[in-house]
Amino acid sequence: MIGKNIIKQLNEAMEGTPQRADLSEKKEILEAIKGFQSLEEIIYRSEGLKEVAEKMNDIVEKAERVALQETEEWFDEVTVKRNMKELNSNNKEFSKTVTEISKLQQRLESLYEEMGNNLSRYYEVGH
Repeated sequence: MIGKNIIKQLNEAMEGTPQRADLSEKKEILEAIKGFQSLEEIIYRSEGLKEVAEKMNDIVEKAERVALQETEEWFDEVTVKRNMKELNSNNKEFSKTVTEISKLQQRLESLYEEMGNNLSRYYEVGH
């Protein structure tokens, strides 16, 4: 049975006749396209990352300042400085990653909009 389907598909491909979608497949794609804009909520979700990066930076700066002030009484100064250096390094990497994500996010949004425009030429894209 499977072998006959493959041969049939190969014959159709060789003859240049495209395989037609069945009714359930058509309904499925039309429903998916109607819900296309509901994906917008997911696509545009990372706006808050910049604010998170700013908040993390603020936390790191304050934590370092307090830890270094308390070094004399509570912590080993060398260890604190080493840990704060690592914390600052992690914070810089975090901010850098957020910037990279923002650039990718813009590209993702642009592609999403282009795909929506192309689909709307042939289908009714739901709102």
